Amino acid sequence: MKTFSLYIIGDPLHFTLENRIFNAICIISLVIIGFNVPYNYFTGLTATSLIFLALVLIFAGIYYLSRVRKKVNLCIAIAVVMINVGFAVNYFYSGGIRGASLLSFTLAFFLTMLISSPKQYYWWIVLNLFTVLGLIIYEYYHPNLIADVYPERGDIFADMTPTYIINVIVIFVGTIYLKTAYNKEKKRGEEKTRSLEILNTEKSKLFSLISHDLRNPLASIQSYLQLLREIEIDPQNKVQIETELLYVVNSTQEMLYNILVWSKTQLDGLNVNLVPIDVAAAILPILKINKMAVAKKNISLDTNIDASIKIMADLNMLQLIVRNLVGNAAKFTPFGGAIYIRTSRNGDKCRIEVKDSGAGIDPSRQLDMFSLKVRSTFGTDNEKGIGLGLFLCKEYTMAQHGQIWFENNKEGGSSFYLELPLAN
Repeated sequence: MKTFSLYIIGDPLHFTLENRIFNAICIISLVIIGFNVPYNYFTGLTATSLIFLALVLIFAGIYYLSRVRKKVNLCIAIAVVMINVGFAVNYFYSGGIRGASLLSFTLAFFLTMLISSPKQYYWWIVLNLFTVLGLIIYEYYHPNLIADVYPERGDIFADMTPTYIINVIVIFVGTIYLKTAYNKEKKRGEEKTRSLEILNTEKSKLFSLISHDLRNPLASIQSYLQLLREIEIDPQNKVQIETELLYVVNSTQEMLYNILVWSKTQLDGLNVNLVPIDVAAAILPILKINKMAVAKKNISLDTNIDASIKIMADLNMLQLIVRNLVGNAAKFTPFGGAIYIRTSRNGDKCRIEVKDSGAGIDPSRQLDMFSLKVRSTFGTDNEKGIGLGLFLCKEYTMAQHGQIWFENNKEGGSSFYLELPLAN
C-alpha cells in the first residue's frame, strides 16, 4: 500500500509537498465525484449525475497534468475554477438552497485552501463567496428556475445524509494528512537545523586548529631565513634543517590541499565523475609522493597491487583518499616500521587495504574517526594532524558508492579498508 500510495501521489524525492497534497486531493476528489455519478443517477438526479461525470473527466485530466507533467500551479487554477463552475451549474438541478450544493461548495473551499498557496487565498475566498452568494440571491428572486428534484420528503434525506458523511470524512482525512505532512516537514527542518548547528560548531573548531597549525611551519621558515641572514650555518646543519623544513612544508601543503578540497565541496557541492579507472595507475603516483615521509622514518613500504583491476571511480577523489590513508599510515608508524598496501577483488568490488605497524587507534577516538569532531593528534615524529583528511575520505567514498572502515590489528597497528565497485 505504501508503494502504491507513493506511486499515485508522488515520491517525496521528486515531488514537492504542495504537489503531493494536490495529487492526493485529486485522487480523493475523483473517488467522491465518481461515487456521486451512479448514486445521483439512481436517486433520480440525472442532470447532476451527468455534471459529476464531466467533472470526473476534467479531474482525470488535471491529475495527469499534475502527476505526470508536474504543472501543479496550472492544475490548481483549473481545478478550482472548474469545480466552482460545475457546482454552480449543478445548483440549479439539485434543489438549490434546499439541496446538497452548499455542502459541496463548503467541501470544495476546504480542499482549495489545502492545495493553494497563501498568496491565492484571497482570490479563492472571493470566488467562492461571490459564486455561492450570487446563486442564493439569484434563486431568491427567481425561484422558478430551480428544479424541484425532491418530490418526496425522503429524497432530501437520501441526498443530504451521504453528502454530509462524505464532507466529514474528507475534512477528517485532509486534516490528518495535512498535519502529518506538516509535522514531518517540521521534524525534518529541526533535524537539519541541529545538523547545521553541529556542523558550524565543528567548522569553528576546525578553523581554529588550522589557524594554529599554519603558524608553526611559517614560524620555522621565518626562523631559518633569519638564521641565514644573521649567522653562517655549516653545510651539514644546513642540509638537515632544509630537509626538516621541506618535510614540514610538504605536510602543510597536504593539509592545505585537504582544506581547499573541502572548502570547494562546501561551496559547490560534490561533483562526481565516475569512469573506469586502472587502480594500479591511480595508486602508484601517490606512493611516489609519500616517499619522503616514508624514507625519513626508515619505514619499509610493501605493496601488492593487482594491475588487472579496474574500478568505477572518480580519479581525483580516489587519489585523495589513498593519499590521506598512506599519509596517515606513515605518520603513525614508528621509525623502522612497515606499511603494507594491498588490492584485491571482493565479489563485485575492489578492496584497497592500507596497513601499518603503529600503535593502533585509541578506542576513545574510534567513533569520531571519520567526522569533523576534531582533536589534534601527533604522529610518532610529532607530525601534526587535524583529522580533516579522514572526513574527506568518508565523504568521497560514499559519493563513489563505496565503503571505508578500519580495524586495529592483533599484532599492532591498524588497517584501513576502502571498497569501490569494479568496472564491468
